[in-house]
Amino acid sequence: MTRKVDPAEAALIMRAAGCVPLVPYPGSGVPWPCIHEPCGAPIAPLYSNVRKRGRACRRCADEKQGANRRAGLAHGAESTMRAAQFEPLDPYPGADKPWRCRHEPCGQVRTPTLNTVRRNGTACRPCWLSQQGFTVWSAESAETYFRDHGLEPLQPYPGSSSVPWPARHTICGRVVTPRLANLAAGQGPCRECGQEATHTAQQLNHDEAAALMRRAGLEPLEQFSGVDRPWRCRHGRCGREVSPTYTNTKRGQGGCRSCAAQDASARLLMPEPTARAIMNASRLEPLEPYRGSNKPWRCRHACGRTVTPTLNNVAAGRGICRYCNSAFPYAGPATLYLVADRDAVKIGCAKRGGTRIDEHRRRAWQLAWSLDVPTGDDAYNLEQAVIAWWRDELGLSPAYTSDHMPQWGATETARWEDMPPDSVLARVEQLAEMLGLPPLRPHLTRYLEERPASACTPLGSRDRRRAVASGQLALPGL
Repeated sequence: MTRKVDPAEAALIMRAAGCVPLVPYPGSGVPWPCIHEPCGAPIAPLYSNVRKRGRACRRCADEKQGANRRAGLAHGAESTMRAAQFEPLDPYPGADKPWRCRHEPCGQVRTPTLNTVRRNGTACRPCWLSQQGFTVWSAESAETYFRDHGLEPLQPYPGSSSVPWPARHTICGRVVTPRLANLAAGQGPCRECGQEATHTAQQLNHDEAAALMRRAGLEPLEQFSGVDRPWRCRHGRCGREVSPTYTNTKRGQGGCRSCAAQDASARLLMPEPTARAIMNASRLEPLEPYRGSNKPWRCRHACGRTVTPTLNNVAAGRGICRYCNSAFPYAGPATLYLVADRDAVKIGCAKRGGTRIDEHRRRAWQLAWSLDVPTGDDAYNLEQAVIAWWRDELGLSPAYTSDHMPQWGATETARWEDMPPDSVLARVEQLAEMLGLPPLRPHLTRYLEERPASACTPLGSRDRRRAVASGQLALPGL
């Protein structure tokens, strides 16, 4: 039979556990709202649990357990540090945090971590270095060593011999940043002074240096001034003026970049038998030595005509024979024409009787004149000669850009003010005579007597549709 709990006795047990009941006894298995006096927190423990365990606040119990555990860890940590001859000066901070201690052998205050001491057995680097036979520098000994080598420190010793230490070199006055370890290993205190000393030791007279340059095909044009200074010379192979250094020439460098590039290109050039085999596979017979994959190579095609494709184009399957593979009749009758609009003229060549001129009309061009030419080759040569006259001799820029004339020969245009049609026609007649062509005047056809009022517009563009819709632009042939 279960004994009935006396509420007054239950209240005494709860107060003994530090709990102040807020309500009358509710029952042994029901949470009893209380205030825990040690921490002041509201809690609701079970009376049965408090009577059995003697405690009522879980948080206070956890804190007490944690404190006990930390005390145990701290005691073990202190024992570990003392075993490594470190006397702790601060409370234990944690296994991975610096812990200020005094190292008993040297008496210096260090800040090792417990894990480092556990792993290495020690955390005093100067003592470890001394045990390994390395020099241990104090601030006083480091400064004395620097001054003995002509260096006046500008900052306190950084604490490590491998860290750059700003100082002034008393001999030259430069501010330098040598490392104490490098200085102790035999390196000089000042890099610039060392280089100057090396150059002085390597100085040659003019005759000795000039003899080496001449063996490399270089004729000096001025007095020798130093092994690493540019020396103006003339390259005997190409006659160019170059400025190599004595040191680079002595190392085997040629001294002339242009000749070096040509030599490299020659070394990388495809063997001529291989290049000829590629051309022969496309029914081309080379008529001159091979000079490079991007340079025109004069060949005879199977059709019997002489062409000048490049090896790259032939290997890619294009540009083999313009007479056989082009829609333009290079070997047949052709037309040279000039079309014009309000602002510009455009030179061109086309198949005789073709639709090229009608296509220009649909773009608001008007035919100024046309000439029947014996072959497309002649028409093309005349067209290119006119363009070279505009660009190279007269310095004229195209009247239109490729944005205004996509894929329709913007580079073949000139402004009307600079090149009226009659002037272009007169120049074409001169060029035809220079090329040995028969007189072209009997084949002249004139259509344009005055300057057009409309301007060229790309077919299908928004501006052209607006102009046609508004009646501002009348396009012949539509």
